Amino acid sequence: MVSDMKFEDGTLLRLRSPEPGGVPPVSLMPGLGAHRLAVRVEVERLDVAEAVNQAMFSGELRAAGGLGWIGSFLTTSVPLRTKAGRVSVDLIVPLISEQVLELERHRNGQDMAVLLDVEGALPQSSGHPFAHIQEERRIPASVWENQIEQLGLAVSFTVTVPLPMNGGPLATAAKHLRTADRQITAGEYPDAIRETRLAVGAMRKLNIWPQNGSKKRDDQDQDDRYGVILDRLTDQADAYADLVQAVFTQGSGPQHNDGAIGSASWVRSDAIALNGMAASLLYRLAETVRTGGVR
Repeated sequence: MVSDMKFEDGTLLRLRSPEPGGVPPVSLMPGLGAHRLAVRVEVERLDVAEAVNQAMFSGELRAAGGLGWIGSFLTTSVPLRTKAGRVSVDLIVPLISEQVLELERHRNGQDMAVLLDVEGALPQSSGHPFAHIQEERRIPASVWENQIEQLGLAVSFTVTVPLPMNGGPLATAAKHLRTADRQITAGEYPDAIRETRLAVGAMRKLNIWPQNGSKKRDDQDQDDRYGVILDRLTDQADAYADLVQAVFTQGSGPQHNDGAIGSASWVRSDAIALNGMAASLLYRLAETVRTGGVR
């Protein structure tokens, strides 16, 4: 993508995307709760008015396809009197984790498309000329997914769930959940649900929490059900076991093409919900193992 920025004083700058295979056109750098989205722009000076040594770039970044405004670029200085006829600058937009999650929901496993509104000013020119360009950038899904991976688990869940990856009896389940997390990023939702099911299966095989201990609901009146809630609050292991069984059953859905569940459509929200529940249960199960609760 190439765009010319022409100012009233005769200054002419050519803006283009970086060459394929080099620096990504859009990159993400992780931070503490807030991250840096950088749009790389190659600026070539074709003509520069007398006494003008720099340009100032600002503007806004929008998501293509109707999502709307992402953020405003931090004002960036671009030198125009360098020996090289072309310089590279990064237009920076700060993003919080919630914005990254919303972009992922909108992208839905496809290429990431953004719209640049770039405004240029020449503060050293007597007329203070102004120019504007607009262009679309499209980032291949695989490149964007690598950027997301670099942000770590902080943007995978609103609440970060530490996973026991360093060996031990829970490492297999954690490995499946990490794989499911990558598949959610790639838009492979049925595969992510299958990996979540494998994680739950690995937790069940440890036989730490009781299994198959749920009561028949048809035999419970209102008072009985309040009593069950109190029982489960008292005996957390039984309640967790019931949750593990329920998540395991739901995670088996994509493997069946018959019955009531056969016509279900498995989408991003299913994958995230099941993956999040399994990760939370694994986190609690790790505490049981740590405190010597293995039976």
